[in-house]
Amino acid sequence: MSGRRPVRDPRLFVLRGFRAGAIASMSQFLAVVGFLFVDLQFLRPIHGCSPLKDALAFLSLATVALPDSQLTPPGSPRPTRRVGHRAVPPAGRLFLAAGMF
Repeated sequence: MSGRRPVRDPRLFVLRGFRAGAIASMSQFLAVVGFLFVDLQFLRPIHGCSPLKDALAFLSLATVALPDSQLTPPGSPRPTRRVGHRAVPPAGRLFLAAGMF
């Protein structure tokens, strides 16, 4: 597991915590993206936008989320050391919920 890219090693899924975290992250991602796609379909008639304009609006989310996902890992141990590893995921969900309003 000490290769050039150890996170891509499938043997990590033997670890129970890693497997549970991967499943939780994947299901949360699918739930949020699925919600956004369904939400676009319901809000399109209300806003009067075309499907192309809605798709371009959805791409603006990716322009923020993709660079942010690359910047987050180096800073993630700092809040975990301050408040503990059990408080960080609920705080992230609260920030996500606040950002939706």
